[in-house]
Amino acid sequence: MKKKFLLLAILVVFSLIFGACVPKTAEPTEAPPPPAVDETEAAPVEETEVVVPSAFSQAPMLDAMDLPPVEERLPDEPQVITPYESIGQYGGTWDAVTYEAGMGNIKMKFYDPPVRWKPDYTGYEMGLAESFEFNEDGTQLTYHLRPGLKWSDGAPYTTEDWIFWWEDMAMNEDYKVVQVPWWARNEDGTPFTIEFPDEYTIVMTWDTPRWIAPYILAQGFWEWEPLMKPKHFLMQYHPDYEGTDYDELQLIDKWWETPGYPTIFAWVVDEVIPGERTTFVRNPYYWKVDTEGNQLPYLDYVSVEIQLDEEVRILNMSQGKYDATFRATTDPRNIPFLQEQAESYGYHIQQGWMNGAGAWPGWLINQDYVGEECGDPPGSVPAEECRDLLRDTNFMKGLSVALNRQRILEVVWNGFGYTTQATISPQSWHFASEEGQAKYEEWKNADAEFDPVLAEEYFDAAGFVDADGDGWRDLPSGSPFVLIIDLNTWGGEQVRNESDEIASENWNDVGIKTIINNVQNQPDDGNRGNYGLYMVRGAHISEIDIWTYPDWIFPIRGGGEGSRAFPMQGLWYSSGGEEGIEPAEGSPAYRLQALYNQGINEPDEEKRHQIVYEAIDIHINEGPFSLGATGDQPMPVVVKDTFHNVSEYGVLGPWAPASPGNQHPEQYWTEEVD
Repeated sequence: MKKKFLLLAILVVFSLIFGACVPKTAEPTEAPPPPAVDETEAAPVEETEVVVPSAFSQAPMLDAMDLPPVEERLPDEPQVITPYESIGQYGGTWDAVTYEAGMGNIKMKFYDPPVRWKPDYTGYEMGLAESFEFNEDGTQLTYHLRPGLKWSDGAPYTTEDWIFWWEDMAMNEDYKVVQVPWWARNEDGTPFTIEFPDEYTIVMTWDTPRWIAPYILAQGFWEWEPLMKPKHFLMQYHPDYEGTDYDELQLIDKWWETPGYPTIFAWVVDEVIPGERTTFVRNPYYWKVDTEGNQLPYLDYVSVEIQLDEEVRILNMSQGKYDATFRATTDPRNIPFLQEQAESYGYHIQQGWMNGAGAWPGWLINQDYVGEECGDPPGSVPAEECRDLLRDTNFMKGLSVALNRQRILEVVWNGFGYTTQATISPQSWHFASEEGQAKYEEWKNADAEFDPVLAEEYFDAAGFVDADGDGWRDLPSGSPFVLIIDLNTWGGEQVRNESDEIASENWNDVGIKTIINNVQNQPDDGNRGNYGLYMVRGAHISEIDIWTYPDWIFPIRGGGEGSRAFPMQGLWYSSGGEEGIEPAEGSPAYRLQALYNQGINEPDEEKRHQIVYEAIDIHINEGPFSLGATGDQPMPVVVKDTFHNVSEYGVLGPWAPASPGNQHPEQYWTEEVD
């Protein structure tokens, strides 16, 4: 059993970088037995049939270069991209901005893994790989790369580069920068087996099923970037080849700041002015074309200004300095100001780009409280008494209906967004079907009404009453109680300050003595959340695919790795039972962990969605373990009127779908050609 727990722990460890009658708590059900694996090949990625053009064209800037014909620079079957708005024209520069030297928001535009998110977020599609398949029991995954792929300098992109990543970097004990990924380990923690039968085939084998493995690399640059290693380039700096030391290798192995570093992206670094600007130039060997055979990208350059000051970025956005901005600011309250300047400076706010928040702001109700502040005065009562109250469904529902969400919407957000219970992202592919939409609406509205009278009924049913007549509710034992809200910065400092103050007032009004404990930018903030020392703390809650980032629904991580409302029961799971708190048989955490085990062993995509719905029902009926106030606020995506093919729809809160990279930015084009 312990061995099985270790597998599941490793699977989810991630480095990176959600009436009048008082309802009774639902009776716990037995955990389901381990399911039998359906011995069929998984076919979760449906490809739209697109005809590859018979002739190809290239950008004029390439005409004067000493290059092979475009037909020879493309793979045998290039990926064909249907432009969002129109076939573009070649040339021009995308003026963009980033807020830090690591350029995380820019990396979200350079996005070309083997499997990728569909532009509409309804599932996955093929990318750098032309196909993949599993064996019957899901223990072996085979990728087939597109034959004829090339790096941006023309060198062949083959499994030689994967071998270099695996043998010379990930498995190299002398080089700790690139390590064996969390998803590439067996049940006992040992690395999986990876084989390369030919220059375009990659075979990955584990000792247990890995049906969700193809989708992990699709989530963002932090998963795929460590694998993108051009052997012919990096061997010049690797001590086992032509290099001198690993420090030099580490310094050069940064594709986003090393001019000439070969990539498989649409653009490659051309010029770097440290701290000021990085310029990327088109990749002449890029492997995608449009429906008329024009090799992408349309744009010659991407010029990225490095601007750390958000106020300066917003001012520049308002004056039309950038062609298209994503995450230059994520505060929807800037939209009115930007909108006022739009006509004068020739840009528009691209409607339909959302934060994707299932709760912003949200709060976690700690199901595993082990702190030393229980009672009034703090520390006068054993932690178990507070934990029992925090786990009581009537108490959680009382907190929820005592919360004035409409006031938070108006005061904090000036009306941007809508009121909601805590959910994952409404754009999640789990909600794409009619049944999924119904489940989302049920979850969104569960215990989300503002009803202080009902809240008091819930508290009374929990035995949470004013036992001593001082006006404050006491623990069921009669001991005085104080609810401590950890005021953090998760979701933004101003958002947290304003929303936590309203929540505190709401809960005071129904007889809960509440204290705000300001841990903003304090060193103990993380430990309090990760190890169950808080009672209630703030959160920004969102996720598109709960199987690749399970923590908002399934309590299977803890101790700093995905800790949410079940930090210690999650730690028990992820540590193989060596740490944390073991879930009681039949408890919500016990059944949620069992559902997770069932889901990761289920090859059928639709059945996995059904398991998510079962888990959501536990959250609805026996929670809410997390509270939401408002959600899915619009994002200020500013696009010049002369800049084209930017989708009207996107999600920028959770980074995991890699927006806007999943929507093929290589198709963007500008009328302003130099």
